[in-house]
Amino acid sequence: MKRLHLVVIFSCILFSLLSVAELSPIKPKTQGEVTFVSGGVGADERSAMQAIRADYNLRLLFSMKRTGEYASDVKVHIADSRGNTVLETVSDGPELFAKLKPGRYIVTADRAGQVIHKAATLENKQTTSLSFTWP
Repeated sequence: MKRLHLVVIFSCILFSLLSVAELSPIKPKTQGEVTFVSGGVGADERSAMQAIRADYNLRLLFSMKRTGEYASDVKVHIADSRGNTVLETVSDGPELFAKLKPGRYIVTADRAGQVIHKAATLENKQTTSLSFTWP
């Protein structure tokens, strides 16, 4: 009888974990050779982004200088050292994580026509984080 209870309890826990994983508000997308996610609006999305952040080697954060509020709907353009576009998207939230090959990149973030450019160098197993802050 104890075994049956343990099997039932374990099955319920496993089913619950699988259901939560399937309902994650963050879905990876792929563009060319780049896999990326964006989001972070609300507690559920922030938790989901934090849970997967180790899987990505470039992490971007968008915010406003005066208020400290996070920004979303930011146009993001990432080009390699030759000027080739590797990612072009609009963020769904204040965070965007991407998996890029090692190399040098120019990351451009455009919020309402205010453009910021930053350089990123990614080496093997290294994570780079960039913050973009608008006045």
